[in-house]
Amino acid sequence: MKKKMTKTTENEKRWILDVQENEQGEQFIEFPEDFLKETGWKEGDSIKWIDNHDGSWTMKKKDT
Repeated sequence: MKKKMTKTTENEKRWILDVQENEQGEQFIEFPEDFLKETGWKEGDSIKWIDNHDGSWTMKKKDT
């Protein structure tokens, strides 16, 4: 998996992750441990996908 992390401000980091595909053709993103630790995300969290209209997406954890 190709991963790139850049610090953009004091409180914001960005990760660029590849979309992978399994043998059945299903696509997925594998989040690295440093990402999960930094964001506090865990399996089962609901994620909001935001189209940046430049070919990239922003993901934010949905408030519950």
